[in-house]
Amino acid sequence: MGCSQCVGLEHETQKWVKSDLAQYRRGKKQRTTALLIQALLDLGVGGQTLLDIGGGLGVIQLDLLNAGAASATSVEISSAYLDAARQEAARQGLSERLGWLHGDFVALAEDVPAADIVTLDRVVCCYPDYRELIGKSVGKAGKVYALVFPRDWWVIRQGLKLMNWIFKAQKSLYVAYIHPVAEIDRIIRAGGFSPAYQHNTLAWHVRVYRRR
Repeated sequence: MGCSQCVGLEHETQKWVKSDLAQYRRGKKQRTTALLIQALLDLGVGGQTLLDIGGGLGVIQLDLLNAGAASATSVEISSAYLDAARQEAARQGLSERLGWLHGDFVALAEDVPAADIVTLDRVVCCYPDYRELIGKSVGKAGKVYALVFPRDWWVIRQGLKLMNWIFKAQKSLYVAYIHPVAEIDRIIRAGGFSPAYQHNTLAWHVRVYRRR
């Protein structure tokens, strides 16, 4: 990920984190996040380790730990989200089972531990080089690889163009991306995985894969 994108993400997430944390504490989750979590719970997470890339507030980490996962590692580029995630983990008494890494996963990949389950919830859309992101993250997954990413549909593309125009008008360096679904699927399958669950909303794909 380029330096300008990192700066853009850091700037934008400073705006988002307070409202996201308030919603989470009121029991609200993004629908796609809830679908992803339920799919993982249905597969079974007891005693499993988790690597959550772009983990944000730690919603996936906390839910899976509370459901019996052994431990979790979060890799997060935003210092604002990382601070909020640490505070929330402490509030729930889960800090001892969590580890945090601050930075770009692709740059840190060699030092990131592998895990039974790897998740990327709305992370692929933040990366210009999705092939490197998916290739390196698939290699960290021992059993399950799960992600949420935008649908490659003309309506969504037009909406993304408008959103990026707004970011640019606000002098933000952040850019959102839509990447080819078939190529994302190909890379994951080439890493030794087969589909276990999929659900499409209007704007998002929710996909879970299991190692063959």
